[in-house]
Amino acid sequence: MSAQTPGPAQPAEPEGAAGAAASADLPDDAAEDLSFRQDRLEQSSGIYRWIIRLERSVASVFLLGVFVLVLTQVVSRYVFSSPLSWTEELARIVMVWLTFLAAMFVSSRRAHITVDLLASAVPPRVSRAVGMFAELVVILTAAVMSIAGIAMVVLVSGVSLPATSLPTTLLYGAAVVGFIGIFIHSILALYLQIRHPEDELDPVMKAAELEGI
Repeated sequence: MSAQTPGPAQPAEPEGAAGAAASADLPDDAAEDLSFRQDRLEQSSGIYRWIIRLERSVASVFLLGVFVLVLTQVVSRYVFSSPLSWTEELARIVMVWLTFLAAMFVSSRRAHITVDLLASAVPPRVSRAVGMFAELVVILTAAVMSIAGIAMVVLVSGVSLPATSLPTTLLYGAAVVGFIGIFIHSILALYLQIRHPEDELDPVMKAAELEGI
């Protein structure tokens, strides 16, 4: 019997090459943000997609702004022993706007923290009904808080902040913009749940997707 001589070893595929090739086949929008799934409306409407990207971009700029303002406050206080009074107040305003703009963006992707113990333990039809009920609660809450925010803005109109002399309406206006944005995003999400129930993920799958599992 003649011994078989082994052929030259094939070079191993670089680790992660398969994943890179798979991600290259994804659309630009899907590859851009794998942590938050875009819904049917965002994929089909360029205007709506632009609005969501604007919310995320402005929130990112405000996050950087909070960092710079707090750092400036720390340096001026502990390095130069001459704290700037306006940095703390301006950082508070930017932080409030950051909170509500980020809440709008997360609401557009339906990625807010949820307790899905009930939804994951019932049949899919009941789970969808629970999801719709939760969306209705969000819509009603956002509507009430928007009205309350407008009333608060009217109440403090004409009042200025002590350190920056900026109008107080600038601070409370963030809540109005944020809750109106959440209201609109939630209305659209409820419409998609009713019109396209086949797009809805199982609660367990949705939680795994958001956690990157």
